[in-house]
Amino acid sequence: VMLEDFIETNKVDEKLIPLKEEVRSVADAVKATGIPAENHAKSILFIDSNKEPVLVVLLGSDKVSTAKLKELLNVKDVRLAEKEEIEDITGYTVGGVPPISVYGVKTIIDKKVLTREKVACGGGNTTTEMIIATKHIQEFAIEPIIEDVAV
Repeated sequence: VMLEDFIETNKVDEKLIPLKEEVRSVADAVKATGIPAENHAKSILFIDSNKEPVLVVLLGSDKVSTAKLKELLNVKDVRLAEKEEIEDITGYTVGGVPPISVYGVKTIIDKKVLTREKVACGGGNTTTEMIIATKHIQEFAIEPIIEDVAV
């Protein structure tokens, strides 16, 4: 509901696609939508060594370079957030975290995401995908940093 409210309030021109089965990963999403991984964007929550959350948005076919992420954030270490942390911090469940409307969390968008005009991504829950223009991810993400953080 939060995501739908956000889309409506901000007049974001996006499409939410209901899925027949739950998706928890890009592989699931590819199977459910038929959209290839490189046209998906995944939103991954990390916690840095200062206990600050950071959301990394990258193409579904890419992996995050923790070395690049640590350097960019100027921190000793980063780790993947756990399931409970993801839900507490973002308000969304694993598999449904969208790249926008995650309040109070710094967002890093990998440069390659912006090479796509549109991407499929988490639609707020595990049975919804969202098709979003990447320029809207950039526009509506919280304090977005555009950087190369993929391996």
